[in-house]
Amino acid sequence: MRLTLFVYFLGFGIFLPYFSPFLLAQGFRPEQVSQLLAAVMAAKIIAPPLLGWWIDHSNRLMPVLRTMSWLAVLLFALVIVLMVTSAPFIWWLGVLGLFGLVWQPLLSQLDVLTLRLVAGRSHVYSSLRAWGSIGFIVSAVGLGWLLDIAGAAHQSALMTGMLLASLFGLALLLVKMPEPATPPSSHQIESASTEDFWHQFRQPALLGFLLMQFLINVAHGVYYAFFSIYLAQHGYSTGMIGLLWALGVVAEIVLFFVLPRFLGRFSVVALLAIALSLMAVRWLMIGTLVDSLIWLLFAQTLHAASFGLTHAVGVATIHQHFTGRAQARGQAVFSGFSYGGGAALGLLLAGWLWTQLGPQQAFATMTLITVAAGALLWTSRSLLAQVRIAEEPIAAVEVVG
Repeated sequence: MRLTLFVYFLGFGIFLPYFSPFLLAQGFRPEQVSQLLAAVMAAKIIAPPLLGWWIDHSNRLMPVLRTMSWLAVLLFALVIVLMVTSAPFIWWLGVLGLFGLVWQPLLSQLDVLTLRLVAGRSHVYSSLRAWGSIGFIVSAVGLGWLLDIAGAAHQSALMTGMLLASLFGLALLLVKMPEPATPPSSHQIESASTEDFWHQFRQPALLGFLLMQFLINVAHGVYYAFFSIYLAQHGYSTGMIGLLWALGVVAEIVLFFVLPRFLGRFSVVALLAIALSLMAVRWLMIGTLVDSLIWLLFAQTLHAASFGLTHAVGVATIHQHFTGRAQARGQAVFSGFSYGGGAALGLLLAGWLWTQLGPQQAFATMTLITVAAGALLWTSRSLLAQVRIAEEPIAAVEVVG
């Protein structure tokens, strides 16, 4: 499982920092770049819940994961064809939307796979997930260095070739992965999970929590769409851009080890309030202090708060709230709504803000959205009071979802 997570996040370490500059290099305008990225993310609204339902009802995880991974390979190969043939925007939109449908759902179900393989051993889960962080760092830094050496003429081919190789490697690894055991649960819990599944999502505290997570992901839209482009415009090399992305993941790994020290002193609500406050400061710093490497480095360490802590609480909350065979659907709906819907809206909004208002105002708007997420935090206090992160896995891996 270590190698599987490592290879999966190799792909993310290529996609997040370098795919938006790649799209810009194909001649697309900033608003078109945001629309193409949103097409990949928007697929997560529909695909993960459907995939979770399929897995829960078939009670077989691996055949689904293998099918989706091979489809991801084929569809990204079509992306390379679009690049070579200089295909029009509408073709890119369709192919990337389909690619998102098969690639995005893999993340939530890999979480389910890992949780089932290490059932009852959360500390083992944590060490496995760290290999995902290592994979992201290796690809973000390594590819940035290679792109600097390759030069502009070969950067697109190098980036797409490496991403296709990572997708192919993941598909091969999943072929040999055994089917994990379904978590044991009583008949009463199993029945309740099926009959009351959607009713649980309508509980006020859980609804407030989901809306908060939705806004947290909206507030990352400008960062995910234009951070690399923004840095390049201000004279940063591709290698430095990769290092800055990797620093955010390193900060998450550090959070991994220091968070247990704070859990006994602060409630989950207090920790989230701190995280959202630091997140608001982070967007202001990136928007106004981009020419200062020192402040930019500090802003990237805050990724541990803005993404790492909020994501860890999200996974733990849903994992504790939904049990048995409802876990796959629970994580899928949470991922689809908060990470798929939130990220897609954030990316679409980012394109409009970037072209109409400019970079500084775009990041300032992300700060305002973060403040709105903080207001929703208080609606889910009763739910979060029951969460015990120390007993649950912390996902210290950079993802969009």
